[in-house]
Amino acid sequence: MKKYILKKIGTAFLVSFLFTFMLLIFGPAEIFFANVTEFEFVYGEFAGYMAAFAVIGAVILTVLISFLPDMLYRILASLIFGISVAGYLQVMFLNKNLDLLGVNPEGYKTGFAQSAVNLIIWLIVITCVLAAAFWKKDMWKKAVAALSAFLLCIQVTALVSLIVTAKEDAYQYPEGGYHLSGEDQFTVSADQNVIVLILDYFSNQYLEPLESAYPGATDFLHDFTYYSNMDCTYFGTFPSLPHMLTGNEVDMSCTINEWCQQIWNSRKTESFYNMLRDRNYKANVYTPDANILCGLNDPELLSGRLSNVVNSAQDIDIFYKLLFKTLTKMSGYRMFPDLIKPYFYANIDEYADIVSVKENKIHHNNHEFYETLLEKGLTADKSSNYYIVQHLMGPHLYTTDEAGHYKEDSTLEETAKGCMVIVEEYLNQLKALGVYEDATIIITADHGGPYDSQVIFYMKEPGETHEASPVTDAPVSFLEFLPTIAEAAGGDKSEFGPSVHDFAAGEQRERTVWLRMYDAAYPAVPCYTGDKNGESNVYYGYSYTGGIEALLKQTETGPAKIVPVVDSYF
Repeated sequence: MKKYILKKIGTAFLVSFLFTFMLLIFGPAEIFFANVTEFEFVYGEFAGYMAAFAVIGAVILTVLISFLPDMLYRILASLIFGISVAGYLQVMFLNKNLDLLGVNPEGYKTGFAQSAVNLIIWLIVITCVLAAAFWKKDMWKKAVAALSAFLLCIQVTALVSLIVTAKEDAYQYPEGGYHLSGEDQFTVSADQNVIVLILDYFSNQYLEPLESAYPGATDFLHDFTYYSNMDCTYFGTFPSLPHMLTGNEVDMSCTINEWCQQIWNSRKTESFYNMLRDRNYKANVYTPDANILCGLNDPELLSGRLSNVVNSAQDIDIFYKLLFKTLTKMSGYRMFPDLIKPYFYANIDEYADIVSVKENKIHHNNHEFYETLLEKGLTADKSSNYYIVQHLMGPHLYTTDEAGHYKEDSTLEETAKGCMVIVEEYLNQLKALGVYEDATIIITADHGGPYDSQVIFYMKEPGETHEASPVTDAPVSFLEFLPTIAEAAGGDKSEFGPSVHDFAAGEQRERTVWLRMYDAAYPAVPCYTGDKNGESNVYYGYSYTGGIEALLKQTETGPAKIVPVVDSYF
C-alpha cells in the first residue's frame, strides 16, 4: 500500500512539475534568451523566483491530486499531463508568426480555420490521455511518468544550453555608458522652439472614428494647418524615426547596424545638427529605447548630434510583481492554444513598466507622460533654443482612457481622445509660459497601420492663428520632414531637399511607402541582434499617386517593388 501511494505521489509530482516547469521556468527563459536585447532586465532578476514558484506550485498540485479518489486522481493528472503535452506541441510546431513582444496594438488575431484546427489537436491529445487513464490503467501510469520525465529531461537540457551559450549581457547590467536622458523632457526654450509631438501609430484614418465618438476632439488645434495627405514613407518606428531624424533613406543592401552607423555619420546628418547648433538649438529626442535610433551600436553614436545623450550609470528599479506577471503571461501566450491566447497577450507597454530609471527617466507611455506633465509642468530655459522630438505611445496600444489616464482595456477612440487631451494640456502649458505663439509645433505619428500608412500631420508656424484649422491635401511625405525642420529653425533647407511647403494642394506626385514583410520566395534572414531569426526578409514598396484611397487600392493590387533585406529589426 505504501509503495502504491509513493508511486501515486511520484507520478503526480512529475506531471505537476512538468506543467509548472514549462510555464514558469523554461517558457520565460526561452523567450528571454531569444530576445535579450529587447529587455532591460537580466536573467537573475527572475530565474530563481520563477523556479521557486514552479516548485511550490508543483508541490501544491501534487498534494491536491494525490489524495483524491483514484478516478478523480487519474482524470486530473491526465488533464494536467495532456495540457503539458499539447503545450509542448504548440510551442514546437503549432505557433505561426507569433508576436511574442506584443507590438501589435490590436493584440492577438488568428483566422477561424487555424483556431479550429488548433483546438482539435488539443482535444485529441487530451482525450487520448484521458482514454488511456480509464482503459489502459497500467500503461497509463507507466507512460505518464515516463513521458513526463522524458519531456522534462529534453527541456532541462535545452535550458542548460541556453544558459551556457548566452551572452554576458544576459546576466550583467552595463556599468554606465551612453544613453538618452529624460532630464529636460519637460523643459522648453524661453525663446525659440521647434517641437514635434509624435503619437505612435496615429494613422490619419483614426480621425474619423475619433470625431464620430467625440465631436470637436481636435477643435483646439485650430491654429494648425492639417496636412491630410501625409505619407510616412516607412512602416514601423524603426526605420521611420531614424529616417525622420536624419533624412537618410533606408539602404536595404546593408545590415541595420551598418545603416545606423551610416546615417548618423552622414554628411547630411552632420550638416543638419551643425546648423541647429549654430543657431543655438539643443536637439532633445525622447524615445524609450536608443536601439530604435542606432541599432546595436553604442548610443555614443548619437552624441554630438542629440543634446540629451549622456554618459553615466543608470540606477534602476524593478517592478517584480509586474515582471513575474508579464513573464507568466508571455509563457502562457506561447504555450496555450490559439483560442485563449488573447487572454495571455502581454503588450509592449507592460515590458516598459517593468524597469524604471530612478532619475531622468524618459516618459513614453501616454499616461505617465501626462501625469508627470500635470505634476511637474513645463519650465522655460533662457539659455538656448530647443528642437524637441517627443515620442509617445499614442494609439499604438489601447491603454489610455478619454481623459489621458491609464485604462487596461481601452478602445481606439478612447485612446485617440486621451492623446488629444495630452496634446491640448501640453499646448496650454506652452501658452502659459508665453512661448506658444513663436513656436513651430508639429503633431504627427512615426507611422500608421501596415496598409493605411498615412499619418496625421498638424503644423503650426510662428504667429499662425486661425479660427478653424486649414486643410491641405498637398502630397507630402516624411522625405520632407528634415528640410521642414531646417526651415523652421531658420536654416538653409536647400542642402536637405524640399519641405512640405514646396508642394501644392491638388498636386499630383508619385510616392512610395515601404512595408517590412516576410516573403517565402526570398531567403530567411537573421534578426539584427544576431540571436534569433528575423520576422521579415523583404520590403514591399507600394507606389501610388493621389491620396489614401489610391494607396489602399495599390495595397490590394500588390507591391510595385520587392527588395530583399540583409537582416530584420524584429
